[in-house]
Order: sequence, then C-alpha cells, then structure tokens
Amino acid sequence: MDFLYFKKLYQNERLYGFKAKNKEEWLNWRKNFRLKLIELLGGFPEKCDINLRVLDTKYFEDYKRELIMFNSAEDIEVYAYLLTPKKVEFPAPAVIAVPGHGIGMSDAIGLDENGNEREIPSGYMKDFGISLVKHGFITFVVEQLGFGYRKIIKKEKISSCRELFFWALMLGKTVIGLRVWDIIRSIDVLHNFLEVKKDSIGIYGISGGGTSSLFASSLDDRIKATVISGYLNTFKDSILSISHCECNYIYSILKYAEMYDIAGLIAPRFLFIEHGIKDPIFPIEATKFAFSKVKKVYDFLNVSDNLNYEFFDGGHEIWGNKSFQWLKNVLI
Repeated sequence: MDFLYFKKLYQNERLYGFKAKNKEEWLNWRKNFRLKLIELLGGFPEKCDINLRVLDTKYFEDYKRELIMFNSAEDIEVYAYLLTPKKVEFPAPAVIAVPGHGIGMSDAIGLDENGNEREIPSGYMKDFGISLVKHGFITFVVEQLGFGYRKIIKKEKISSCRELFFWALMLGKTVIGLRVWDIIRSIDVLHNFLEVKKDSIGIYGISGGGTSSLFASSLDDRIKATVISGYLNTFKDSILSISHCECNYIYSILKYAEMYDIAGLIAPRFLFIEHGIKDPIFPIEATKFAFSKVKKVYDFLNVSDNLNYEFFDGGHEIWGNKSFQWLKNVLI
C-alpha cells in the first residue's frame, strides 16, 4: 500500500511534458525545459582552458589511436581515446563514443581489463569505437566519470558511481550532469581540430553511455545526430522498477519530465534508437512506448524522417546492424 502514494504522484501531470500546439509554444517549452533540466542536473562548472595533452600514440592499419587528456573544468581532468581513420577526406565527421558501465573506454576500443589488445570483440560494447572509426568517423571515445582511468581505486568495485553519486547529492550536483559537461567540453575539443567537420558531429552511447548521450544531445545543438543504444525507456519501468546503478538518479526529475520528454528536446535533429527486445534491464515494451512519445514531437515538427530505430533480437548490447550506416548517411 505504501507505494500507492508514489504511484499516484507519478500520475500527476509533469510540468515539462510535451503538449505544444504551435511552433511558438514548442520554442518556449524547449527553452524553459532546457534551463530547468540544467538546474536539475546540478548546473555546470565554469569553462577553463582545455589544456589538451597527448599521452600515447599507436598506429594501426586503418587508423591512428591517441590517448589524450584535457580539462573540462579547472579541477576535472578527462581521459579520452581519439581514433583517426587513415583513408578519409578531411575535414571528416566525428562521433563521440560513450561507453557504459564496465572497465571504461578501453572496452570500446578493443583493450581488455589488463590493457592488452583483443583480436575478437568482446562484451556488450563489442569494440564499437573501432567499428565507428572503420566506418570513416573521427572517433572520440570519452572516459566517463567513475569508470576506467577515472575510477576511485577500489579493487573490489567495477566503478566509483556509488561514491560519486553521494558526494554529488550532498553538494547539489549529479553524476549525470558532470558526465554531460565532459561531453559538452569534448565537442569544444573536437572543434579545435582542423580534421573535424564541425557541423557533422554525432554521438553514440550504450547503456550508461546512452544516458549521458541522451542528456547531452537534449542540451547541445552542436550534436547533429544521436544514437542511443540500450537505454531509452521510462524512468518508471527501468531505474525505478529494476536494480540500477546509483548514477542514474536525478532529484525530483519526475515532477518535471519522463525520459521521453528529455529525448524530445533532441528534435528536430537526427535521432536513432537501438534496443534489444530481450534487454533485461530496459524492458522493450517501455522502450516502444517511449519511442512513440518521442515520435509525436518529431511528427509535430514535420521531421519524422529524422527519427529512426532498430529493435533487434538480442539483449543489452551494441548491435550496429543499421545504426552505423545511418550515421554515415546523416553525417557524411
């Protein structure tokens, strides 16, 4: 019975649920919702000099891989892998690849937990950073806060999300907000490279990387095309119904919006939803429902062709059967 109280609260109309009737109402919704969303995420740090450093370089048959570090804020250092294809014409489109929970960005570029090169893609991320660079994209694989190089060192833990979440909560911040800020600053980094076609920047995120990709795309119009893999759903049917990492939670978000309302902020830009019908932690029926709600925004703006999807016969994993080619079609 106690949960009945919360379930009734959930039925209340959300303040930024999409209900625009004309373009002026849409513009006002979009502007005001974005401001509120930034506030709910805890606001963003002040910008500082990027201070880009190249830490390591390695050459492969089809691309060059650089381990880099930059500052997204004065006291925040971000690691990333920059993969540059060899046989493309520059300037070329760039894609920010955002890994989910696990050993971090290394898992997206073919390295195991000991830093050794893999010959066969492994795990749910399937070396998707390599897939992107081999499709001709300058690929920027960002290390999310709490993963890999940016984990608080505790051997028994795969990430530092729990510690970071509670620190953020007590200081009025969110882990998602800080991860989104790193992506926003990653775009600033890419804009400094002459090789990058600056009006053709995309983002591809899986699972917890899909979370950051969705929120970043909802707030930064410089992202032309977004692929969200294994994440779009409803908060009610995923992180409130199934055990999820603490980093997924945002104070009072459901007073203002459901996940599909946030995704609606991406319109009219390009959006692709990739989701396994057997995904055990983001149920497919809720994903289909969320997609239908996002589609209403795209239909309202008469840009239905900018929204696409693939619901594949698989689980919580990168698929790529349609999404990589879709990115090429809209970015190149």
